[in-house]
Amino acid sequence: MFSIKSFFAFVFVALLAVPLQAQKTDDWSFKKIDSSALNCIDYSKNNLENTNSMFPLLAKLYKIKHFSKENAVFVHIGDSHIQADVATSVIRNELQNYFGNAGRGLVFPYQVGKSNAPYDIVSSSKSSWKSNRLARIDTLITCGVSAFGLQSQSVNPEFNLELRSINGVRDSFDKVHLFMGGPISELYMEYNDTQAENGCFPLAPDYTVFNLKSPTYGFRLTFPTTDSIRFYGASLEKKDACGIIYHSIGANGAKYSDYNKTKQFWKQINKLRADCYIVSLGTNEAQDPNLTADGFLKEVKIMVSKLRLVSPEASIILTTPPVSYYKKRNPNFSLEVITSALIEYCNANNLVYWDLFNVSKGLEGAKIWKKKQLLRQDLVHFSREGYVLQGNLFVDAFAKVWNEFLCKNY
Repeated sequence: MFSIKSFFAFVFVALLAVPLQAQKTDDWSFKKIDSSALNCIDYSKNNLENTNSMFPLLAKLYKIKHFSKENAVFVHIGDSHIQADVATSVIRNELQNYFGNAGRGLVFPYQVGKSNAPYDIVSSSKSSWKSNRLARIDTLITCGVSAFGLQSQSVNPEFNLELRSINGVRDSFDKVHLFMGGPISELYMEYNDTQAENGCFPLAPDYTVFNLKSPTYGFRLTFPTTDSIRFYGASLEKKDACGIIYHSIGANGAKYSDYNKTKQFWKQINKLRADCYIVSLGTNEAQDPNLTADGFLKEVKIMVSKLRLVSPEASIILTTPPVSYYKKRNPNFSLEVITSALIEYCNANNLVYWDLFNVSKGLEGAKIWKKKQLLRQDLVHFSREGYVLQGNLFVDAFAKVWNEFLCKNY
């Protein structure tokens, strides 16, 4: 029987649908690909392919753009290209400028772990810590959702973490998700000089959330304990903001296989509540001269299966790796093997992909990027300008999909 309660529920849902029909969004006019860069890219190939599966993500972004108070969560997984957070900071900033800023997302105290950090993250500690990243096999310290792990080596371990100003602008947050491990019974978070949050736990947590009393740029986290504890990362978010949360997860030297075998990573990543995964790996696999397409795809398939298991409704975008050289001598031919295999796999399985390798003109493009000094001296990593160009290219490709979605549906 159709009850009064069901009737009102039906009316409520119908009313929610009204703004979708009544509102109109202008095209995303993204024009940041400088004409001077056109000779080192094939702009005609700068597209996301097989995008039908992105409809739920795009529909959610439309609601956020117009009337919804929810967030869309992107999780970008990769290697050293992503750990540096230059290209991903471009993507994050452009998406948040257009759809709204719901927080900086996942961060890690990289300096405490003695690793290179994104430019906007500063951390320090007077305590003794040991660290690990998931590409290293010479340590027993586990890694978690950030692809890193810290393990305390002293009593009452602590560290400071804050966001740095960039071009006079410093992001803030008032909600912190913490990923931890070990016999933690209490922790203490200080922020804004005079404010603090205290957490007491009858059972040791591996994850907890603090809603802060006011926005802040940073915090000091203390664990009152004589035991060794572990820390895996923190997501910095805005409680009442709608828009984009863009988590970038990268580790120097990382491969698909490194993520696949890291159990703690897969235990924690579902807490990020991803709407879209972007996976940018393959550069380190290509350093193996004996690499085969089948061996590479075996690990790709494992990761895709794991992502679908933890986030069945999320979009997945695979990117081919950027151009680079092998041992500084010649453009890396293994990248052609990886790119061809990845594209064939994505086409056969209706997976979204972005072909950065061929957008960058492939093996010939590597020589052009080198000549224009967009590659660093190691001929694997990129100059800041090179990474910024890659970030702008991805946003440009995403904006095309968004504009096509608007044209077809609104």
